[in-house]
Amino acid sequence: MIRGRDVVTLDTFRPEEIRHVVALARTMKARGHGRPLEGAALAMVFFQPSLRTRASFSLAFSTLGGSVVDMAAGRDLWHLELRDKAVMRGEADEHVRDAAAVLSRYCDAIAIRALGTQDDWALARRDEVIVSFQKHATVPIFNMESVLDHPTQAWGDALTLEEELGDLRGRRLALTWCHSPKARSLAVPHGVMQMATKLGMHVTLCHPEGYELDGLLRETARRNAQASGGSLREAHALAEGLAGADVVYAASWGATHLYGRPQEEQALRQQHAGWRLTRQAMAASHDARFLHAMPVRRNVEADDDVVDGPRSLMLAQAENRLHIQRALFTAVLAPPDGHGAGPG
Repeated sequence: MIRGRDVVTLDTFRPEEIRHVVALARTMKARGHGRPLEGAALAMVFFQPSLRTRASFSLAFSTLGGSVVDMAAGRDLWHLELRDKAVMRGEADEHVRDAAAVLSRYCDAIAIRALGTQDDWALARRDEVIVSFQKHATVPIFNMESVLDHPTQAWGDALTLEEELGDLRGRRLALTWCHSPKARSLAVPHGVMQMATKLGMHVTLCHPEGYELDGLLRETARRNAQASGGSLREAHALAEGLAGADVVYAASWGATHLYGRPQEEQALRQQHAGWRLTRQAMAASHDARFLHAMPVRRNVEADDDVVDGPRSLMLAQAENRLHIQRALFTAVLAPPDGHGAGPG
């Protein structure tokens, strides 16, 4: 159904395709997965640190029979030039078109984690690193988190929620901002918003004023919700946002209008230092399950008795990253006959 496709944003996948991969992951989780990628190779390129994504991507691909090359930018790669037709007299030693072309000849897929370095949201949201690799590679690209999206996290979350709740249509998800000492990427909440609205959930974006998610992506999510029978609304008070929720998804993200201005952003977030998930705050929900993509700042974003409580699915989420990645690699890369993949 999705063989040969890039996995860069959930926006490029239909709801039935998302559900198909979730169903495949559930089957593989229950019955085993074999080695459909015997002889295949994956290049992983990290521009930022990673724990769950690095481990789950590497283990998923290798346990399917493939080989993994794991590279860190700044240590294993030359400095890359992203601009087309650039006269390369600066710090960049290699153009991304050459790096992507070579890795495409070595490997069957390339996975990228790049959160951006721009000081302006309008520039950062272009996601130039992953878009450049997409443009110049000749093999599928997997997004391991970019400025705008974290599709494999959201896909794994869909698996976790289906296992717990069954059909997600009509279920209520509160995606809530939580205080953290520093701004984090908007990729996770963006991905979760797209996933939930595509799958027919009623989504409440709960955050203090000034922490709105990207406007264009919110408009996309509203269209998704209209098409799927779900809904999207916003709330600026924690109790209002969590009221009646079946799922409370906690995340901490930065203010787009203060992107690249950390001191001003810090002053704004400090005004909301008390915005955290406690047992009392969760009581406003409909006995909701708790989700968090991790890493979680305990007793700052959410209290221990929420993180470790009986309604927490946080560790199941983390485990399901491995299962959904196996399903995605199989769906995108495994040959139709199931007898292993050849070199890229």
